[in-house]
Amino acid sequence: MSTSPLRVVWLQSPPWKGVWTRQNHFARRIVRDGGEVLYVENPSAIGTRLREESTRLLSTSPENYEAEPGIHLLKLPLQLPGGDRHEIVGQFNGWRFARTVSSWLDQAGWSDYLAWCRLPNAVHALSHLSPRFTVYDVTDDYEFYARNEKERAITQRLEAKLAGRADQIFTTTTALADKLRTINQNVLNIPNGVDKAFFDTPSKEKMPLAEIASPRIGYIGIVASWMDFDLLEKLGQRWPGQIIIIGPVKSEVKARFHAIPGLVHIDHIPHLDVPRYLAAFDVCILPHQLTELRHRADPLKLVEYLASGKPIVTVALRSAMPYRDLMDLADNHDSFLASVTDRLKNPNADLASARRAAARLRDWDQLYDQVRQHLPDA
Repeated sequence: MSTSPLRVVWLQSPPWKGVWTRQNHFARRIVRDGGEVLYVENPSAIGTRLREESTRLLSTSPENYEAEPGIHLLKLPLQLPGGDRHEIVGQFNGWRFARTVSSWLDQAGWSDYLAWCRLPNAVHALSHLSPRFTVYDVTDDYEFYARNEKERAITQRLEAKLAGRADQIFTTTTALADKLRTINQNVLNIPNGVDKAFFDTPSKEKMPLAEIASPRIGYIGIVASWMDFDLLEKLGQRWPGQIIIIGPVKSEVKARFHAIPGLVHIDHIPHLDVPRYLAAFDVCILPHQLTELRHRADPLKLVEYLASGKPIVTVALRSAMPYRDLMDLADNHDSFLASVTDRLKNPNADLASARRAAARLRDWDQLYDQVRQHLPDA
């Protein structure tokens, strides 16, 4: 007797070809297990599209294609601005997005599927769809993105609605799990992880960053509002031309970031190349702001840094506290700069194996096995 594949609609997630996050890792493993994924990218607002000078500037039509076998990518049309400030606008956007998704589902013949949501505002589209099972996968405390109390109240209402509807909630930190259990008891904490490939020793042939003299002090990840730009400026002054920032820069912070002297910026590298770049670093850094938003998150890059075995200097996030014996945690700028200096002098190479061992406990395959146990069968 044949069975249908497990089909999952990932609603409004980060760009598939951007910096890889847990969505990419879990989606690939679902496909590896014989499933199919419709990955619906979170659309841009008109203002963002204007700032990015996109070639799709005025496009109102969705785009779809197969990103790789079993993973169908759907790019939504433009959204009207103001959805985070006015619920009626968010509801209208959600209705439009749901129509686009429903059209794709009808054409593909998907009548039985799971919905996987990452952002609270996905509930607007979800309310017009009919999945048989809904997942809410929470990576941030989204109310702390709000710019004012009105936006915060809207986010809280949307999250409560989505969490209440979800059949299963996954979180990246215990703080997020504790918060959402007040709404729904079906919560499981699944932290971010790392691929097995990150533990392999990269070939010394064609090693990147050879044109940059040591020491190389590097960060890999998205450059967004949560970066501590004042700290980056001090790093660039102390080690000009040796602070390497790899990753896309959000449009709203481009001017501030590119005004900082002494930084080497590489816009984007394929996920499979990340281990080679980490191997070229002398010290890995996480120069984020010490805010409640970042405290409640679980930075994926810290796990990948651990897998490299390299010295790590990070701001003193609560999620990093369990690894304080394996990395330097700094609670101010002076401490951060001093820790980088210390690790360049003494990289604590004897901790390399312990760092890798800690990362192995968060292998994506093992984390996915836990996730799969809490999803229904096809």
